[in-house]
Amino acid sequence: MSETPFTPSPERSAEVPATDVGYPKELEGAVTGFAARPLRVRPVRADDAERLVAFHARLSPGSIYRRYFAARPLLTPQEVSHLTQVDYLDRLALVIEDGSEIVAIARYERIPSTTTGEVAFVVRDDYQHRGLGHLLLDRLAVAAWARGLTRFSAITLLENRGMIAIFEHSGFPVTAAHRDEEYYVSFSIDPADRRDPSSTSGPRVGST
Repeated sequence: MSETPFTPSPERSAEVPATDVGYPKELEGAVTGFAARPLRVRPVRADDAERLVAFHARLSPGSIYRRYFAARPLLTPQEVSHLTQVDYLDRLALVIEDGSEIVAIARYERIPSTTTGEVAFVVRDDYQHRGLGHLLLDRLAVAAWARGLTRFSAITLLENRGMIAIFEHSGFPVTAAHRDEEYYVSFSIDPADRRDPSSTSGPRVGST
């Protein structure tokens, strides 16, 4: 990863028709090759509010701090609403669930008037280091590209080596810069720009 500042350079028009996309069922799938029983990946829904609160309660203080850059033991009702009510176009989130429990979540939000989406994700502590972050980034990039986005950007902490490693080994042409304790990345999500990820092991997703 290069230590140079980045500037988004969208190749598509930033104008996206304002349409009611509806719940994208095609993004649902079974995650296999991970555990004795398959997990599930799917778009977030408005009725996930209680599951999201329960998920957040299972995160360690360190995981919460690395995700939100602050101590946040509880999510406010407004935050829960924002995180679960998306338009599936400019704002999209995917969750991985084990049975009825959310164990990981990733999202992008389009930066207004651009084709860049700001991406963030968090995996429950007892499911970390198993490849779920890589899987979510892959799936989120495919969904974003289909919705007219061309780039992802993210801000994380220098101490968050797990998240940085996911970007480094994604196969996307990542550029990076850092200032103080914050680490900035940006990369094209054009499938033509992507090389084979450095690791091909880990969970697989199949449609159901």
